Amino acid sequence: MGAFDSLSSATTALQAQSFALQNISGNIANSQTTAFKTVDTSFQDLLDAQLLGAAGGVQAVSTESNTRQGTTQTSSIASNMAISGDGYFSVDGPTTVNASGQPSFAAATQEYTRRGDFQLDANGYLVNGDGNYLMGTPLDASGNPVGGASQPLRFNAASLPSGQGALLGISIGTNGTIAGNFASGQQIALATVPLSSFSGEDFLQQHADGTVSATALSGAAFTGATGTIVGGALESSNVDIADQFTAMIETQQAYSANTKIIATTNEMLQTATNMVL
Repeated sequence: MGAFDSLSSATTALQAQSFALQNISGNIANSQTTAFKTVDTSFQDLLDAQLLGAAGGVQAVSTESNTRQGTTQTSSIASNMAISGDGYFSVDGPTTVNASGQPSFAAATQEYTRRGDFQLDANGYLVNGDGNYLMGTPLDASGNPVGGASQPLRFNAASLPSGQGALLGISIGTNGTIAGNFASGQQIALATVPLSSFSGEDFLQQHADGTVSATALSGAAFTGATGTIVGGALESSNVDIADQFTAMIETQQAYSANTKIIATTNEMLQTATNMVL
């Protein structure tokens, strides 16, 4: 490996370590974000094509979500949900919102999340802190599913059972059943919330709003995840601050070492140039 090769290797290392530091800073910033998952950085050796087996640099090739579950904390809001074990909530993001604030889900792409800080909005939808709308299956007065596919759940005058008075609040059962508490004193099952899972969970596509979507490697989502829903609770971030600060120090040292490689190589080239001149 010559001087120019060492410059190239050190430059790729600086870029890779900068990428790693970006992920570390994001992890620390989201240490209090509901259900946030630590993002790790993967590195890959770049072999020099001209020197068989010789290292030619490094690149950060991917970010993989650490799927270890965060701790479950009690919430004072009954509509909040945490998942204990395997599974994801199915959510939709509205494609448009009209002047009166009514969302439209036409051509919306279904995504998945573990963030369960859902609350009823002014239109009767359950929306989490990222603005995603909870999907599930409505139930009729007899407790039977209405319709086949999951849909954004809405609890308003048109969908609530008649003769029960105002909806005072909702509660969540461990089997994913959402029950309405009415002024009549009755508690009536209104919908079910299925949990989705994936065969290749590590290959899910991560999105900026904290959701994930299926890829060819993850496989399509399927219902029947083994986890259970805990009502009136939230999953905390799984970020370990101590681990992140340790990783930050290691990344900083690696970055500093590569800047020294560049400085040393520059001095060598300057010496060689002076000798020629």
